Amino acid sequence: MTPTPPVRKNPGKDADRFDNPVGAVTRETLEDVLHLLASDYTPDTLERALDPVIRIRAVQAFSAADAVRFIFFLKEIGETVMDSAHIREFDRMVDQVILAGFNRLMKCREDIFLLKAMESKRRIHAAFERAGLVKELKEEDLLGSQKS
Repeated sequence: MTPTPPVRKNPGKDADRFDNPVGAVTRETLEDVLHLLASDYTPDTLERALDPVIRIRAVQAFSAADAVRFIFFLKEIGETVMDSAHIREFDRMVDQVILAGFNRLMKCREDIFLLKAMESKRRIHAAFERAGLVKELKEEDLLGSQKS
C-alpha cells in the first residue's frame, strides 16, 4: 500500500513557507500593504512593506513592468469586494502602491548593479595584482571610487 500524503485543511491559508516561499512572502507582503491602506500610510511605508517581495522579484529575470504587475491585481480584488462608491478611491491608493513598488524595484536593481560592479572591480584588481601590475588595494580604495 502506498502511503497517502497529508491533506491540508486549508491549503490557501496554510501554505508552508518551505513549500512555496515566494508565495508566502507575496501573501504576507500584500496583507501588510492592505493593512497600511486601511490606516495612515506614506510612500516610504508602502515601499518598506513591499520590500520583501520586490527584493525577490528584482533578482529574477522580470522586466520592471512584470516585476510590479502583481500589484495591479489588487484593483480586481477591490472591484469584487468593495462598494462601487469606494472603487475610485481604492484604485487611486493601489496606484500609489504600484508607484512605491516601482521605486523599490529600481532601488533594489541599483543596489544589485553596484554589487556586481564592485565584484568586477575586485576580480580585475586581483588579476592585475597576481600579474604584478598593481599593489594591494584596500577596501576603502574600492568604496571610495564608486563613481567609476
